[in-house]
Amino acid sequence: MTRNQDFTVDERRIVRLVAAVTILIAFAAPVMASTAPDFALRSVEGANDRLSEHRGEVVALIFWASWCGECRRELERFERLRVTYAPAGLVVLSVSLDEQQALAAAIAAASGIGYPVLLDASKRVSRTYRVDQLPLILLIDRNGVIRARYDALDEREERGLLVHLRDLIDE
Repeated sequence: MTRNQDFTVDERRIVRLVAAVTILIAFAAPVMASTAPDFALRSVEGANDRLSEHRGEVVALIFWASWCGECRRELERFERLRVTYAPAGLVVLSVSLDEQQALAAAIAAASGIGYPVLLDASKRVSRTYRVDQLPLILLIDRNGVIRARYDALDEREERGLLVHLRDLIDE
């Protein structure tokens, strides 16, 4: 009899869970602590914005779409954060995956956001960043390195994001 056969059902579940988490961490590792791929996208106002133009600033990059209910809450949350932390060097950029510019503009206006809404109707940028669910929030440091990745935030995760954000601003 091998050791594997001596495992209880619970021990086998734990081993499978650890293996799954290890695989997920390995998959996410190339995105975390790597230089954020540069991109240029047109905003709903018609101006072009390039990520690399924000080197020297902390960037919160939010991927969203009009059909994502959680996204609207995050858009509003990051407007509040932008107002609070912009003087310290925070820039918020949002990337809409909507195919209709008018729809993205309407959601942005209804959310009362004052940061750029960039259009990625082709999904080229979202594929580059491996956006697999919405919203996706990336915190990028002043050197252009992705330092944190979040999905929709609950209260506990928001506290963690605030700690990350303050640390990046203080660096």
